Amino acid sequence: MSRAIRLTAPAKVNLTLEVLGKREDGYHDLRSVFATFDLADRVRIASAGRLDVQVRPDPGAPAGRELTALAVEAFAAALGRPPHAHVRVAKRIPVAAGLGGGSSDAGAALRGLARLWRSTVELGPAAASVGSDVPFFATGAAFALVEGRGERVRMLPAPAGALWIVLVRVGARLATADVFAALRPDEWSDGSRSAALARAFDTLTVDPDTVRAQLRNDLADAAARVCREIGETRLVAGAKGVTLSLSGSGPSLFAVADDRRDAFRLARILRGQGLDARARALGRTVATV
Repeated sequence: MSRAIRLTAPAKVNLTLEVLGKREDGYHDLRSVFATFDLADRVRIASAGRLDVQVRPDPGAPAGRELTALAVEAFAAALGRPPHAHVRVAKRIPVAAGLGGGSSDAGAALRGLARLWRSTVELGPAAASVGSDVPFFATGAAFALVEGRGERVRMLPAPAGALWIVLVRVGARLATADVFAALRPDEWSDGSRSAALARAFDTLTVDPDTVRAQLRNDLADAAARVCREIGETRLVAGAKGVTLSLSGSGPSLFAVADDRRDAFRLARILRGQGLDARARALGRTVATV
């Protein structure tokens, strides 16, 4: 093997996720503000004589490995070369949790391959062919407005002050396809919350109150219908005055804190209720490790 490239693959939350309608290809048009946070997988990439992708610890589901392998194959096809690469993923992001772990691994693989193969080819088309969240992760953005099926990504500037959340993990796995199948057209929206939040980022006026005012996830009710643990967790938190929002298609939930101290305070309250709650800083940028 040649030199290895090591990268971080951060998790994300959707500060907004609005469904604008259904497309002719069967997917939905979305508008969403993504934010990475300080939980990340590690990805190691090197040249090899064949495609060799391994994920450790084994997530118990093939999605993570399949997305990463598909990313290698898609980018290799775009370059007209064989998809030969040695890829190792060390997992920390939970699987099927609405945090984008598998997509982040795939995005990291694309960034690593571009360096390894010394390519200047745009990563977006290959990323979009792999999965809806992969184009965001392929950009390496910390914050972004994501539209269409996920293929349109516009990086947003980092806020002037740090943003903190309390992430609450729910002990269930939830398939995105099942949540979209449960989504009703009367739960779609016009995308105005995402647009307003993106403007606040653009003008460097975003703060915790702004984020809380614009929070919206059109998949929240559908996800709760598919996974009862989501509603139960929100009720437990709500009894302590903490409002939880859904990330992605779930089941992970989060609350926006005033600052770092408030995030740790809220996490302690929620852990006291038996929830898996951790303070997390938004805006984790990708890095070589």
